[in-house]
Amino acid sequence: MKTKVLIDVQAMKRAVWLMGAMVVAVALAAVCGHAVAAPASAPAAAAMPGEHYQSGSFEDRIDLLVRDGFDRPAAAIARIEALAAEQHESPSNRRVALQARGMVEAQAGFAAEAEARAQDLLGIYLHTDDPLAAAGAALVRALVAETGGQLDKAASFARPALGVYQLSCAALTPTGGLARAMPAGVPCEYRSAWRALHIMERRSLSLGQVAQARSELALALELAECAGDIWRKGYDLSALGFVASRNGQPGEADRLTGEARRAAALTGDPVLMARLRSNEARVADSRGDHVGALRMIEEALALAHRGQAGRMEAVLLANMSDLYTKLGRPPQALQSAEAALATVRRFNDQRAERILINNAGLAKIGLGRIAEGKQDLARLLELWRASDAMADQAATLREFGQALAAAGDARGALELFHQERAVTADVVRRSREAALKEMQARDDAQAKLRNIDLLNRDNALKTEALANHTQLLKNWAVLAFVLAGAVVLVTLLYRRVRSMQRELEATEARLREQSQRDALTNLANRRHLHAVMDAAATGEPTPRFEGAMLLIDIDHFKAINDAWGHAAGDAVLVEFGRRLTDTVRSGDLVVRWGGEEFLIIAGGLSAAQGHQLAARLLERINSDAFEVGGQTLHVTASIGYGRFPLVGRSAELPWQQGVNLVDIALYSAKREGRNRAMGIVAATEEAPQGLRRIATDSGQFKQTRPMELLQTCGWPG
Repeated sequence: MKTKVLIDVQAMKRAVWLMGAMVVAVALAAVCGHAVAAPASAPAAAAMPGEHYQSGSFEDRIDLLVRDGFDRPAAAIARIEALAAEQHESPSNRRVALQARGMVEAQAGFAAEAEARAQDLLGIYLHTDDPLAAAGAALVRALVAETGGQLDKAASFARPALGVYQLSCAALTPTGGLARAMPAGVPCEYRSAWRALHIMERRSLSLGQVAQARSELALALELAECAGDIWRKGYDLSALGFVASRNGQPGEADRLTGEARRAAALTGDPVLMARLRSNEARVADSRGDHVGALRMIEEALALAHRGQAGRMEAVLLANMSDLYTKLGRPPQALQSAEAALATVRRFNDQRAERILINNAGLAKIGLGRIAEGKQDLARLLELWRASDAMADQAATLREFGQALAAAGDARGALELFHQERAVTADVVRRSREAALKEMQARDDAQAKLRNIDLLNRDNALKTEALANHTQLLKNWAVLAFVLAGAVVLVTLLYRRVRSMQRELEATEARLREQSQRDALTNLANRRHLHAVMDAAATGEPTPRFEGAMLLIDIDHFKAINDAWGHAAGDAVLVEFGRRLTDTVRSGDLVVRWGGEEFLIIAGGLSAAQGHQLAARLLERINSDAFEVGGQTLHVTASIGYGRFPLVGRSAELPWQQGVNLVDIALYSAKREGRNRAMGIVAATEEAPQGLRRIATDSGQFKQTRPMELLQTCGWPG
């Protein structure tokens, strides 16, 4: 199955999620304590879906029906209604039954019916003030959104529901756990919390946030283990194995997969074993073993067929279609996709339908049926636009553009390429706007806090002044104490003025320091460089510099921003600056010159030492890959450098013109293929005026006479 990667513009919200995860951990500890107190509920959770509906607690039997409803919704809904009718009427049982029916209807694509159940649950909440009813309504709506392919919306419903379930579990701890935020006797809805975590985990994976998905899966696994739920434990272990494989941990993936097999064997559930086998196929596929993955999918299909899980078979056929495409077998890919489409459309599973349409369209283009493939593309783009999934739309345009290019339709491929660029630009624009809005909101809040603090300080000063005045009036009552009181008062005021003056000077110094640092990398900025150079040239008519200058530019930085997002680009800039600082001497100055350009000022270096420093910088940049958000990026850079004053020349250039000269060398390094350093050895222009003209008109010389007037040397990276 294709995995669509979205550009995440909510990097600032991850810190809030991590704080919530700490609360989840406390709630999990509460569940574990409760599971020890009531172990009798554990065996029913391990029962096989579709069987044993008449054993275990009411909640256990309902849970089995919800799981079975994924493939047989009509039968599951009828059994839920019958089971609810057998029970004594109570608000709790009615709530559980309504939520179960809503979840089955949501998974089956019956959006209107599921929304009606959510409204019923909200009605219970309004009449009984039961927070679990409101959480159940949010969970049903999360499943409706997920089935409709709206993962962001699904996570926005699942997150507050999870918060309610955490508190309900914490209220049952023997020691009290969290402060009792729920009324006594409110049950721990661990199964609902587990489902909410999985909705959030699937959304994290769709965004490429592997580390966050792993955290959510780990919490879900801990819930299952605390409750003694073997079925969910096997499910989570298998999912964690796939995430470990995506994270480049093959040994950990194999260990988790083995544990998942052992847990699944205890349940005897063929559908669960089919899911596990499907995850093993995804692990094999991620390692490039497409043939082995195809064999595992075939085994999973046999298990799903044995468990009468028709919808599960459709999901597996979608995975098989993707593998056939990778193996260059478009006829089989198209056959598998078309076989699964009828099933997913019957369930109105738009998320799976889009993936199948994508695979079928690519297969048709591979078979030469380009017109039909383009029709599938138009339908798919319409679905992406309807759900506002701009990043998925860009990924689809890219895949179909590559397929059309391979099929010889260069014009069609070029058209899709331009569309993809436009959509990607829109995604970047939206990301930037969202980030700016969040930053503005944060700055406004901080400004309000500062104003409140200033008002408090002003009130405190006024109060203190009033107290001093009152004390002074009292001192006039006795002449003997007037002079002594006046001396004391003057002394106190003098000390306070001195203290306030020192605080003001410290504040000014701190603000001056902040204004000369780059906010992202904490390196010096241009203002700091000018201040340093001006201070060094005090008493001279023209600021000059003696030593080495190196101008470094990150290669293809825009591609990093386009592929991984601006948050990843910022992380690369920070790590790049750190490596430069670690490589130079402690007295050298590293400046963020602008964008992805960095300037190093190394005073006192000889020409040979400048060459050696450029080589060390290239080696340090290339030594290790950059780890960004769980992804590994290989970053290179180009360097232009020179030692000033230039060898054999009487003309001494201002340091600003020296920067222009090393910029010419940097341009030469870029033109020679990037990932290399080019240095200025000497200037061939004889007259001082000519050398200054080269430095002053560097932009013109880049275009017309790039290095004719300069001698250079360098190394490839």
